[in-house]
Amino acid sequence: DYIKDVKPKQTECGPVYEPGSPLPHRTETFAISDMRKVKVAYPHYHKNGETEIYFVISGSGLTVVNGEEIIIKKGSVVITPPEITHFTIPEADLVMVVINSPSFKAENIASPEKDSDKFGYNHTQYKKLTSHLV
Repeated sequence: DYIKDVKPKQTECGPVYEPGSPLPHRTETFAISDMRKVKVAYPHYHKNGETEIYFVISGSGLTVVNGEEIIIKKGSVVITPPEITHFTIPEADLVMVVINSPSFKAENIASPEKDSDKFGYNHTQYKKLTSHLV
């Protein structure tokens, strides 16, 4: 019901719904990420001090943050600090509330391919975890 009138943005993480913030006097952004039809949300990190927080509201999957493999399911919370590479592999009906602080800005997303060690990205680990998805 909360997002029924919100038009989704199509992203590599599936449809993302950005309703008005439940915290109108704060600088965080609030979104619902529907990853039910996504094979993998590709490795990336956020520049300029953005911390990203996931609250899993349905489904399950695997999130990798700074090389740490974290199994997620309904009720899980994952916090990704700024400039730390992360990616998610949904398994079943994964939907998350995502909060970015400060506010999410698309221009702050970067690929870890260059300087991978600096941003906690292990390409070999990524290939191993996603090889079955090709």
